[in-house]
Amino acid sequence: MEIRAILVNLDVDSFSPSLVKCAGNLAKRFNAHLIGLSAAEPSPALVGVEGAVATVEFYQQEREEIEARLRTVESEFRSQVPAGVETSWRSFVEAPNRSVAATARSADLIVTGSHLGSIGQNYLRSLDVGELVLTAGRPILVVGSGVAEIKADKVVVGWKDTKEARRAVLDALPFLRAASDVVVVTIDEGDLGAERANLEDLLTWLRRHDVKARGDVYPAKGGPANSLETTARLLEADLVVTGGYGHSRLREWLFGGMTRDLLAAQTINRFMSN
Repeated sequence: MEIRAILVNLDVDSFSPSLVKCAGNLAKRFNAHLIGLSAAEPSPALVGVEGAVATVEFYQQEREEIEARLRTVESEFRSQVPAGVETSWRSFVEAPNRSVAATARSADLIVTGSHLGSIGQNYLRSLDVGELVLTAGRPILVVGSGVAEIKADKVVVGWKDTKEARRAVLDALPFLRAASDVVVVTIDEGDLGAERANLEDLLTWLRRHDVKARGDVYPAKGGPANSLETTARLLEADLVVTGGYGHSRLREWLFGGMTRDLLAAQTINRFMSN
């Protein structure tokens, strides 16, 4: 895989200069085209027939506010992109998840800030990253809060032999090849022999793809996400690569899970594929 086009999603209500700079720096590194995108949708006003005129006026007013805000975000995006990066812009008056998932066909990588889906979040104006992981068909790089550059010189890979993890490792090869140290972390789930065997298979595969990789099976302490974060901090790694939603998203919301926990960890950079 090569990264030739990067799509960066920008929140219509909270523009992040650091996110644009981060995406722009990645575009420079990979000599990639950078697509900026922002989207929001007016709230549906559900009222009776007598209030129809007021409903139309309210909807039109909110739409005009969104269109004006989108023009502002475009201007801010273009002002923050590093010099020498080829760019284009997309804006939509519709829900962000729908817009980003549709535009993903034009990109090799989607970059976004940290948005943890929660009760009360306005999905008409804010991206639900968890849903995007499942629907985009492209890897998602969730940038930590305030991060303007991801060096990815040291990378931690969270490995469990699932299709999602296999996809993530393949998609992340451009980052992994360039890293000086890649540490693969497998969390012990009670079958150490099988876990070591499939870990060694992955390490062999990575080395055949010119990745400087090492790894081990780690005891489960505080959950998989906590183990990955701890390892990343100890290694001073600034990128964690994992599969997204090996279990159903509903199950993770009900019982907890690594993807949900990593999406909540807004201080680290997370590369996910499904």
